[in-house]
Amino acid sequence: MDRYLVISSDGHVGLPPEQYRTYLESRYHAEFDEALAKEIKAREEREKLFLIDDFNTKWRAKVGDGLEGAWDGTIRNRVLDADGVAAEVLFPDGITERNAPPFGADVGLNPAASTPELQWAGARAHNRWLAEFCAEDPHRRLGLAVIPAVFDLDETIKEIHWAKKNGMKGVFFPAVTDKYDMYNHTKYYPVWELLQDYKLPLHFHSGATPGYDMTQPGWIGTYLCEFAFWMTRPLWSMTFGGVFEEYPELKVMFTEAGGEFWFPWMIELMDIRASVKHTSGKLGDYNANMSMKPSDYFKRNIYVGCSALPDEETTESYYKIGIDRILWGTDYPHPEGTWPSTLEKMILSLGGLPESDIQQMLGGNALQAYDVDADALWDIASRIGPRKESFIRQAAE
Repeated sequence: MDRYLVISSDGHVGLPPEQYRTYLESRYHAEFDEALAKEIKAREEREKLFLIDDFNTKWRAKVGDGLEGAWDGTIRNRVLDADGVAAEVLFPDGITERNAPPFGADVGLNPAASTPELQWAGARAHNRWLAEFCAEDPHRRLGLAVIPAVFDLDETIKEIHWAKKNGMKGVFFPAVTDKYDMYNHTKYYPVWELLQDYKLPLHFHSGATPGYDMTQPGWIGTYLCEFAFWMTRPLWSMTFGGVFEEYPELKVMFTEAGGEFWFPWMIELMDIRASVKHTSGKLGDYNANMSMKPSDYFKRNIYVGCSALPDEETTESYYKIGIDRILWGTDYPHPEGTWPSTLEKMILSLGGLPESDIQQMLGGNALQAYDVDADALWDIASRIGPRKESFIRQAAE
């Protein structure tokens, strides 16, 4: 075929905030009604601190109704067709389009954002809507169930069962565990076993960090330097905790974490720490839970969702990480993503590489990682996928 199959590892969806009421259990309606206006105002104010208001105003004017693809399936498919994307993994949204799930069940999924009961309620409301949204076009929409897993393991296991039954293709957990147990704790073993049995990949996404004083200078630079740390903290806790030793078929995805610079360094650091050199030998045999090097577990269990990387210099990092670990993503509909210039940025990032490597990163790895209908996706790609000749011709210019 003369086209590539593209499966984006990073898409965001969510309803306008007031519409989540329909999917929320009625016992939470009063709290939802009371909190709605406050949450919208708080997100708008936070957006002005976190993002340049003028930038977003111009961005929204430029892309028009394309942003409504966050909840409108017809618009979303139109955008995907124009981008050449056959399917995408769907995370909840955050502040950019003002359509995050209620009670902190958004892409940050920080345990400190709400009470456990309310965050669970918001997560379930989003999951129920998302199941309907994905059912409209099940081949193209790979939904992730939002699960505030740190609060209650029984509820977590129930929601995983629900996710599998209702066609979800993976789960999304909080990366920042705050005052709760980290994921090396053995109490999570039943969760890992269930995800492994169901072949549901576990996902972490950048966003959540401990709080900052946004009125003080330098906080945004601090955030940009350390967000990848907080997002990938489960990587080393699970690795050194023996999770991948016990559950060799568990797949874990880390999405939008500065993959081009962060992961090669982190893989090397974990291997160095695992070698028990003189400087750490006094700490004892902390590798007892592993029979392989951390980098070997990485090669087997971990995928990196490299979102919005339009820089050709990042290709060296793809190979350092391992091209069989890379899941390319558009980050639609966020302004830092590739849309509406996805093809151009794909070529800038991947143009000139071997055809088989490009296909592996754009979609081949995702076919291995997710339970999807490959024939159906290839059929979609045959109509809307980016043409291979574009990567060759433009890469040579």
